Amino acid sequence: MEIHLYKLLFRHNYRSILLILWIFILSFLSYSNTILQSETFPGEIEKLIKYEVKNLSQAVNLINLQEEINENYTCIKTKQLLSTIQTTICLHDSRDAVSQEILEKKIWEEKYLIKLLEFLKRYPQMNFIDVGANLGIYTMFAASLGRYVVSIECFKPNINRIHKALQIEKLQDNVALISNAIFTISGQYLKLKTDPHNIGSQAIIIHSSMNYSVINDTSIVKTLRFDDILPVLQTKHIRHAVMKVDIQWSELYLCLTGDKVFDSVNIPVILMEWDVGAGFHDNIRYILKYFLNRGYVATVDMCQILDEKDALYSWPPNIFWMKTNLLKIC
Repeated sequence: MEIHLYKLLFRHNYRSILLILWIFILSFLSYSNTILQSETFPGEIEKLIKYEVKNLSQAVNLINLQEEINENYTCIKTKQLLSTIQTTICLHDSRDAVSQEILEKKIWEEKYLIKLLEFLKRYPQMNFIDVGANLGIYTMFAASLGRYVVSIECFKPNINRIHKALQIEKLQDNVALISNAIFTISGQYLKLKTDPHNIGSQAIIIHSSMNYSVINDTSIVKTLRFDDILPVLQTKHIRHAVMKVDIQWSELYLCLTGDKVFDSVNIPVILMEWDVGAGFHDNIRYILKYFLNRGYVATVDMCQILDEKDALYSWPPNIFWMKTNLLKIC
């Protein structure tokens, strides 16, 4: 009987069937939109993001950049670099020295930033890996240049400000933002040594491991091994990248846990903070040997080669590790 009625409807009232189908489609879309706006959506999106990145470690905190950040941070437009590139940076209050300088000068580490941007412009196949993003000035400029950026930062208030700046500039699709600290073991929770006057100087306390994270305690961070980001790089087809590393004496852990990344991705330029602090000479020697063995040379400005014998004594506070033909760029 029901089949007979459907046949009659199809024969004599074709438009009615189309109308019913159209109403069904609209109802389904409305229902889907309701689900997308529900309070559980951010968590579901985070699961979806991790699902799309195959073999991603559960230790990796990949931020959902489609979720809105509604906090009213102080966000400013930067100085324009290379005549065309300008972006947004969201700041901490005036106690933070880096935020204060950016507020006054509209830029941070300008000469190093220009060097990297010039290299990126010269080689359009290069993307960017920002290890220790702080407020994200390198992340934001590289993303504004149109490159894909994998940005790693462990301090949640910094993560939120980078997220907000990306939202303002509509660059969410250009960045994978990862909220972790690099260490020898993935998935541990460690405390940060905090300094409100220089938030970028915060370092992990390696003997502070705990079994859980206090959600609202921004001084507790989750760790990953550097190789844990490889699935993100592979998913985004990143085979060539420039890197910046500034992670407060944790560069050693990047070397100890990053062989797969360095084997898989061509990284010809690495800007690295070179802070020879008391008690860190063994770490510095290991880092030096690691990059020399991988065919890098240390330079002041991508061109002037540094003598490795002076590494513990007179190298500048920031160096460029180069693994490329210097004659092509100098």
